[in-house]
Amino acid sequence: MALRDDSSGMRSVREIVQKRFIEDVIGAAASNGSGWMVLVMDDEATRVISSVLTMYDIMEQRVTLVEQLNKNRQPFREMEVIYLVSPTVAAANKIAEDFPSEAKAKYAGVHIYFLDVAGDDVVMAIQANGVLCSRIRTFKELNLHFVTPEVNVYHFDMPSALTRLYGEPEDPTCPNAIAEKLATLCITLNEFPSVRYQTSSTTATEIATTVVKILTDFKRNNPSFWCHGEDNHQDRERGQLLVLDRSFDPLSPLMHEYTYQAMVNDLLPVRDGVISYSSETNAGAKVDKKVLLNESDELWVELRHQHIAKVIEIIKERMSDIINNNPGAALAKNSGSDMSITTMAAAVKALPEYRETMAKLSQHVHIAQQCMDCFSRTGLMDINQLEQTMSTGEDEDGKEVKGPKLLQLLIDTLVQPNISKQIKIRLMAIFTLSQLSQRGGGTTAEDRRRLIQAAGLTGPEQQILLNCERLGAVLQQSSQSRQSAGGIIGMFRGRAAPKHAATPEGEYADSRHRCRLRALLEGLMDAEGAGDALPADQFGTMGPAVGTSAPVAKSVRKYGNNSRFGKNANRSMFQSARYMVCIAGGVSHGELRSAHDLMTQHSKEVVIGGTHVISPNAFLADIASLSPRSKEAASLFELPPEKP
Repeated sequence: MALRDDSSGMRSVREIVQKRFIEDVIGAAASNGSGWMVLVMDDEATRVISSVLTMYDIMEQRVTLVEQLNKNRQPFREMEVIYLVSPTVAAANKIAEDFPSEAKAKYAGVHIYFLDVAGDDVVMAIQANGVLCSRIRTFKELNLHFVTPEVNVYHFDMPSALTRLYGEPEDPTCPNAIAEKLATLCITLNEFPSVRYQTSSTTATEIATTVVKILTDFKRNNPSFWCHGEDNHQDRERGQLLVLDRSFDPLSPLMHEYTYQAMVNDLLPVRDGVISYSSETNAGAKVDKKVLLNESDELWVELRHQHIAKVIEIIKERMSDIINNNPGAALAKNSGSDMSITTMAAAVKALPEYRETMAKLSQHVHIAQQCMDCFSRTGLMDINQLEQTMSTGEDEDGKEVKGPKLLQLLIDTLVQPNISKQIKIRLMAIFTLSQLSQRGGGTTAEDRRRLIQAAGLTGPEQQILLNCERLGAVLQQSSQSRQSAGGIIGMFRGRAAPKHAATPEGEYADSRHRCRLRALLEGLMDAEGAGDALPADQFGTMGPAVGTSAPVAKSVRKYGNNSRFGKNANRSMFQSARYMVCIAGGVSHGELRSAHDLMTQHSKEVVIGGTHVISPNAFLADIASLSPRSKEAASLFELPPEKP
């Protein structure tokens, strides 16, 4: 696979990780061995590597077979093996089991790569097997203990992190586990960043402190390790890292959004980036299809942060353009009897591209249609407006709506028979958290009683709201509201709102709520040149100081973000500091979009992630799991069993 030159360290996070696996793992093992090799991975390593490489990418590197560590495997005694595993005793023991004796050893030479630092117990488990040790050609720690699902998005594959941090009982080892994985990200990016952290959070404080300690020790023990912004590496300024936990803004992950990626992951059953849908063939038969929404789908990459109305508009334009202008379209529509032989030859050449393009467009037509069907069927336009009113304390006309009036609006919605229990709990959670901000003390006991009665909540479902209050923080709402104008879809028209500054969503913007992360990132990036906008009493500083040289950004975009030819639209070369965000407890799709928007607007690289990526339902399931009294209610928000 072709990778850009990295002489100035200008790759995206995903490209850096791809390069590490191709060159420093598979390529390095191949150079130290001979012939074809077997790649064996545990579950965690599989998720890490599959987020950046395809099977084809791996097979290009003299790897003839990819297998799972925990499965029974056939021996290949003449071939060398690459083990790519997490640094656990369990993984080390499974490796050792492959070498019970010289006669029964499954492989010849052995190359062992751990995702992170291997502890003494892991090393001892390997050393205890003499047969294995005699065959080891490579033994290396990679510092790649994170998943990279998007160009500048990462996560630590820790879906239970919120429960471990806030549950009953809390897991005191979780902050350290997060910090260790975050340190591997920094090392991979050649960053020893200046760290800002949420002072109100003991979790964020502990993570920040541990990361700085790990990086300090790593730098001392590895003299060849270099960092951006240091002597002889002034091509980029030193990066900045903002460490938060989910309590900094528990409201935003619950809000309904209109952008494509957020809607798909909120409204449709997405499992590990795969979505299923049914379509009809020309003969009228129903066919079940599965679509993988990842970086290989260029149309998904282009559209995912667009408003759903804009997505539908773009797809319609593309389909119309292909049908009218692609030579293969005419051949697909008829036998070509009215074509000259020259035209037909051109059409035959264009036909595969036409079919591939139309198939991809058709997939997204079905997905967007499913989103809109769900949106209309469940009355989410009105529900979203109520959410916005609760979040901001104002209606779409800018009039204040608080106290008894707001409470009654919510009760009137909760008593409607067509509103699902999941939506009712979600609305009540938004109300609970927004009142913590607007009143300072949350909902009263009487208000809670009326809401619970209107929604008909059981005891475990009521506990979810109490769990929300445990996560509650004072939410800083922007005084600016958002303007909404007409769009391709009629339901997005006629919703007048106060004027505001331009947003990336343009004329399709229909949200007055502004996630807190956007304001924090703007302060960290000093986008307006007004100095550090993060209050020192709320966001402490540790680690090296920020560089003072003026930032410069150099774009290598050949086409605009919305160009149909803009295959590299998300690839830019940044020479200013890298801005990194880590959210313990999960990062939402809305926050991913905000980071992407700011990176596009200001030409400054933003790397965003956390313990895991959360949809609204996943977040509510996490909240329900915080207490044994509400854990059974978590099933309300889990995906239904997959069809066999």
